[in-house]
Amino acid sequence: MAIQSNRRPIFGMHCTQCGDLLIAPEWSEYEDGQHVLHLWSCTNCGCQFETRTLLTIAESINDAMTIEAFLPSLLVG
Repeated sequence: MAIQSNRRPIFGMHCTQCGDLLIAPEWSEYEDGQHVLHLWSCTNCGCQFETRTLLTIAESINDAMTIEAFLPSLLVG
């Protein structure tokens, strides 16, 4: 179940159950060119939850020029 949190620290996420600061998600994956899904696990209380982040246009990597600029081709001709 993905939840939306209005209370976000500058870095990481607060546990939705105990409020402990979580530094990084267990895993993250791109759902599409505009959304990233994160799975968080709290080592303090064992709570697991997902967050879904909407990327801004500047953060999105769905256009060919952006992809080429940051991920140049590894093929050598």
